[in-house]
Amino acid sequence: MNYPLIPAPACPLDAGRFDPASPEGSWTLPAEWYHEPAIFQLERQRIFFKSWIYQCHVSDLKAPGDYYTGNVLDQSLVILRGQDGDLRAFFNVCSHRAHPLLQGQGNTKLIVCPYHQWCYQPDGRFRGARGRDALKDWIPENADLKPIRLETYGGLVFVNLDQGAVPLADQAPKLLKDMYACCPRLDDLVRVKRFERPVAANWKTVVDNNHECYHCAVNHKSLMELVDYDNKAVWSDDGITFTHTVEPKQLDNSAYKLKADEIEQQALFSFIFPNVIPLFFPGRAHLVMFQILPTGPETAAIRHDFFFPDPELTKERQEFMRWITQTLANEDMVLCEQVQTGLHSLGYRQGKFVVQRDHVEYSEHHVHFFQRFVHQALMG
Repeated sequence: MNYPLIPAPACPLDAGRFDPASPEGSWTLPAEWYHEPAIFQLERQRIFFKSWIYQCHVSDLKAPGDYYTGNVLDQSLVILRGQDGDLRAFFNVCSHRAHPLLQGQGNTKLIVCPYHQWCYQPDGRFRGARGRDALKDWIPENADLKPIRLETYGGLVFVNLDQGAVPLADQAPKLLKDMYACCPRLDDLVRVKRFERPVAANWKTVVDNNHECYHCAVNHKSLMELVDYDNKAVWSDDGITFTHTVEPKQLDNSAYKLKADEIEQQALFSFIFPNVIPLFFPGRAHLVMFQILPTGPETAAIRHDFFFPDPELTKERQEFMRWITQTLANEDMVLCEQVQTGLHSLGYRQGKFVVQRDHVEYSEHHVHFFQRFVHQALMG
């Protein structure tokens, strides 16, 4: 069943000199696309309510009755493992009077609404309520929880509010192979830690920043000691995703120390439209799921989910997480917040992409890759 979305606001869109066909010839998306409330409302409906959005990992939902509550912007949802072992997702709202049903994570044999105690089974079916006889004609078609599309992708759990969406595996067939090639132990990983912090910038400002390394030499000195972007990165596009592999540069660096005999994986940095960036850094087996969560026209939250083969938070892992969430993230967030301020300047509307594909250390063609999908979703 398809559920109606809120009508799009009246907003005549002007993409200026943005050219979806040519990164080399294109200008960037206009500045107002990064701060106007009407644009944000269009993105809510045409991008986030129609895209595959990362939520958690299958290791968060091991046993029958396990549940995880998440969000797609303002839409609360719950993912549950049923008694049959299957994962299902539903809108996290009671069919009776719209009270939220569950919070956080846990395990339950029966979903009971805190408001009027309507009950549901973990597979979403209505179980019972006081006074149900008065609603006998209404209940069969309306009382069950409303389902949401769900897919797992290398153990990662994604949802899509659009019941007619093309499967994620069909939109990103190659990325998963690249992830397994980089990290053969991908199936062994479990989600160990989540960090989240606000940023005073539009979500696209943060994504743009993460799709080029033109800024890295000056602004990410420890990263540049760790990996070698000087014409040694290999890019690959795949549907709604791209990846690039980067060689390690220095074992003894200011990011975190590497030992040659302990390197289980190389660096693989990737993207799944619209807002998730899977990251594999050199070293022991791990995965960092970096996600940019829109919270308003000019605000977002950045989230890092850390995956390791076991839940032990060793000193080595804590230092690695600290470098990602404090050093690397802080360096980028300062830049993003300053850019967000600059996007209001009367002296700026559109910039120009620097595209030199044989110089991957500073080419911005994947910023255009991302902006092209935004343009396509909003312009049709």
